[in-house]
Amino acid sequence: MSTRLVRAGMAGILVLALAATGCVSPFLASDQLGDDVFAQTSSYGWGGSFDLGYRLTDGITIVRIDKGPVTIKSIEPVMHGDSVRLLGAQVRLLTASRGSPVVDSEGWPPTHPDLDGAEDAAGFVIPDPGAVDPVDHPHGTVHIEILLGYEFVGEGRAVRRGVNVKYEAGGRQRKVFLGSYMAVCAPAAVQCQHEDENGPVPLDTSAP
Repeated sequence: MSTRLVRAGMAGILVLALAATGCVSPFLASDQLGDDVFAQTSSYGWGGSFDLGYRLTDGITIVRIDKGPVTIKSIEPVMHGDSVRLLGAQVRLLTASRGSPVVDSEGWPPTHPDLDGAEDAAGFVIPDPGAVDPVDHPHGTVHIEILLGYEFVGEGRAVRRGVNVKYEAGGRQRKVFLGSYMAVCAPAAVQCQHEDENGPVPLDTSAP
């Protein structure tokens, strides 16, 4: 399975190379914002078709953290359809020394070499942007990548329209919705419609 690199302008001045291993190229889905801690300046989506039993790691959700420290309590995707089941959620802190975010990769827990440093989401502590090492964060910003694991358990189409993140910051429990779109289908031979903030994206029938 080949790996393709695409460019995606994300929050702040950081530009990240997103590796796509088996899906179509990520596309800008909406400009829905997060909140004053999880600063989501844009959301992206992707889609693809896979065989039953296939396990994947989804890493399209990337967020800039504007305040800290932050302790994540839980991450739950907003799903529609029952052809996939959630295997787990992890988070990785993006730094100058770590690999680029990966849109999707085979397997769960993540085994892609660029997804080093991932930890379980519950209890993950995100540092205060004002106290980070400038070598690891040369622009003075902190970004995280949310990794979600799925397994294909039935035929049909399943859609994720975002993720709910519960977290604690400044002694307060809070919850934020992050727009993050995924549309996946099984089996691998079927064509799968994308999803954005307006719902299913019409299939491209112009290709031969």
